Amino acid sequence: MLSLISSIGKFLCTILSPPMCVSCKKKLETQTNFCCTCEHQLLPAAPTHLIINKHNKIIVHAACLYQGPIRPIILRKRYKNVSGCYILADLIWQKTIFATLPCDVIVPIPLHWTRFVQRGFNQAQEIAEILAHKKNCTCENILKRVKKTEYQSELPVDQRTANVQEAFKLQTTTQNYTNKHLVLLDDLMTTGSTLKYAARELLKLKPASLTILVACRAPLTPK
Repeated sequence: MLSLISSIGKFLCTILSPPMCVSCKKKLETQTNFCCTCEHQLLPAAPTHLIINKHNKIIVHAACLYQGPIRPIILRKRYKNVSGCYILADLIWQKTIFATLPCDVIVPIPLHWTRFVQRGFNQAQEIAEILAHKKNCTCENILKRVKKTEYQSELPVDQRTANVQEAFKLQTTTQNYTNKHLVLLDDLMTTGSTLKYAARELLKLKPASLTILVACRAPLTPK
């Protein structure tokens, strides 16, 4: 009986709200986020290493590059639209190794309180909570943003490091995370400066491992 009710519910949902591509709005046969055309425009992002300091570099996993149909999904947060969080979490789950990655705690990049009040939510935290539920681990706000920063993507590259330098501190109530597997999460990585300074704080906890996970990252520029 429950199976029948569930099937009827799914059928009614399909009729009342037919699935469509979140990018081009094309109607779809199945409940997926992107049509085949837009899906092919999500360019894969190979894992890369981010230099944190002279002793540490951390691997970064991204679901795709910050190009094409993923850009407006990322930017929905600026219009107080939380729907992008679910799409980005699903992309991370489907297109990275996070499902098999050792993880005790997901740590979202925090917003400054003024931006949180303005927007009403933290996209990184929303994504982290969805993934923590899927992974059966915890999402914890170990970090606090103590400096109000500008949007990294709107600054010249040579100003981005100074913008986020000393922007993060460990929470005073931080517990013992020694020998825990931590995953630092954000929606977007551009130059990596934000993630670098956040990771420096987390390394003070002496975790068993620290990995960085993002929905998408900017293409790497040739050195």
